[in-house]
Amino acid sequence: MSESWEILADGLHYQRIYLHLDQWRNAADLDAAACGLPESLIPRELVTRPAPPPAHAVPVAEDAGLSTWLSAPQQLGLDGPGSGALAPPARGIARTLTAGIGDKATEDAVEAVCAAAAWWVGVLAIIRHKRGAKAAPAPLGDDGAPVNVIEEAAKAVALGVATRILRARLRSAGASEAGLRMAYCRAVTEGIIVEPKMPGLLAALGDLRLFDLVSTSLPWRGRFTKYAGGTGAGQVE
Repeated sequence: MSESWEILADGLHYQRIYLHLDQWRNAADLDAAACGLPESLIPRELVTRPAPPPAHAVPVAEDAGLSTWLSAPQQLGLDGPGSGALAPPARGIARTLTAGIGDKATEDAVEAVCAAAAWWVGVLAIIRHKRGAKAAPAPLGDDGAPVNVIEEAAKAVALGVATRILRARLRSAGASEAGLRMAYCRAVTEGIIVEPKMPGLLAALGDLRLFDLVSTSLPWRGRFTKYAGGTGAGQVE
């Protein structure tokens, strides 16, 4: 059941990117304050197209059901000079999980989906739900908290998609692959560590559209609560 909801969530996130295509592209030309973000999170950099994934990594992502996850940033991402502040923490997740894995295709696929995670988080971080006639969103917090919140969101989403890659790869390769097995165990362990922080992280995200992406990406007890209750799909944007 959870994998079916995973597919549903993927479709809804993809739909959301397109429904708000003009909104987030226009927001990319605003300054950080206009998007309710701290100065260090430059909107255009957050939605800049990441580097193309290596060719041998794409089939690995496809096997995990993440081909669209990689293709959307390549097709829709904007041209720009850099990948923004969210790419390093997202890629850090990839390096942590795949250290010593001994499988280049898997390693590159994990890094590619984590880099894409920074883009997906960036897009949904610069747009918010419409709340009346509010001219500009309030900042997420003070004293550096906004950066920490968005970075933690990027890391959570990166961990979620990296776990999906490793899970699918391990199923196809077999449990005899020690490097893959160890990498997947690391992913599960990291998920257990992150889980107690999820309610606080989601509360901190407030009215960012990023909320749903973060809540459904990482395996945790509250992951598909809305879907299970019948309220997670078909909502009016």
